[in-house]
Amino acid sequence: MDLRRTGLYRLDRRRPDHPHRRRSAADARLRSPGTAGPTGMSTTFWSAVLQWSRLGVNAGLFLVAARYLSLAEIGAFATAFAPVRLVQGTLRAGLGDIAILRAEPQDALIALSAAVGLIAGLALAVTGLMLPPSVGTMMAVLSPIPLIQGLAQPSEAHLRRTLRLRALALRTLAAQTAAAAVALLALAQGAGPWSLAVFALANTALTAALSLWLAPIRLGTCPKRGEIRALLPDALRLSLRDLAGNATLPLLQLAVGACLGLPAAGAFQIASRVLGLIDALAIAPLRYVALPRFTGLQPRALRGALARNLRQSAGIACIVYPAVAVAAPDLLVVAVGSEHAEAAAPLMPAFCLAGLLAALAMPLNQALSASGHIRLTLNRNLATLVLTLTLALPGLSHSLTATVWALPGASSLVLIWYLKTAHRLLRPDPRELAAE
Repeated sequence: MDLRRTGLYRLDRRRPDHPHRRRSAADARLRSPGTAGPTGMSTTFWSAVLQWSRLGVNAGLFLVAARYLSLAEIGAFATAFAPVRLVQGTLRAGLGDIAILRAEPQDALIALSAAVGLIAGLALAVTGLMLPPSVGTMMAVLSPIPLIQGLAQPSEAHLRRTLRLRALALRTLAAQTAAAAVALLALAQGAGPWSLAVFALANTALTAALSLWLAPIRLGTCPKRGEIRALLPDALRLSLRDLAGNATLPLLQLAVGACLGLPAAGAFQIASRVLGLIDALAIAPLRYVALPRFTGLQPRALRGALARNLRQSAGIACIVYPAVAVAAPDLLVVAVGSEHAEAAAPLMPAFCLAGLLAALAMPLNQALSASGHIRLTLNRNLATLVLTLTLALPGLSHSLTATVWALPGASSLVLIWYLKTAHRLLRPDPRELAAE
């Protein structure tokens, strides 16, 4: 069903200043695979700024704070924040992607996003009250984050679908900078790991407020249950796909904290944040614009765009990740100090190899989602999650280094099957070749 024809979402397109009327031609140029010149360069530039401000500032603040915190304090925050991070990724990727694929947000999507955020927040609060105070109290304090993000997710999805990357980048940069300033002030006042919780809450609230200001979206009518049910199949598949894809690191983080202790969880978190920083600089800008550019392309144009994106991703990833793996001991000493570097450096080769494999699979994930093969990406993420946890079980009893090698081990095994299956789904139809 084409939801653009249902009238579920009450945006008045007749107004001459409506964003859809003002930006339709620009969107067409940005989405075109043959776009060249300043427009394409501007898109890539603002995508890089957006991802750096979203992930890089976050990771940078963490690395600064890590110099003043013990491994146990870092581990306590990381364990409390792991489920919150998992929910954040699911809301952003699952409900955000369905808004892009369905062309524009709707009343039903607004209601669904808010409801999921509320339910997730309540679940986190209850879970936090049941855990030991060293972790549970902080988790309960962080529990409003999913609701705040859920209220603003349709606005962010609208900005992303229309490729308003400059607005998104400046919004994120402003929110992250202000939140980082508050967190550093709290750290200077002796807040310890709570300074990181302050950053997470302030950043989410400021980002949501600015998203709603840039793209004010409100319910036109109360959505009916049938309208929400129409969204659920694809929304559920996308959410499960990204839940499975984003669950591996948070679940390993929780397992390491429970089985190997909070200091081991702190070392795991440092290595994980460095991996996130590399991804923000190298791969995330390409990933962020891939789905909007792939969406709506015909099979032949999609294969061409996929090939270009694969070349870009592989060319960057095959240089950056090996270089970081080799230089990790020296880089970590500069970033977090010699004591923390000694604990985290042995983990970096495994994390870098896992990041490299994820970067190579990223264009295929977005192309398959754009062409409607969401089930395959879901199966790949589920297989990677289950295999990673299975391979990690022996290491959880005695060794953090052995545990993290489950990440690239599982990813490489699943990637072999994934590439073969994706090639079969995306290869040219024989009739198409005959017509040429």
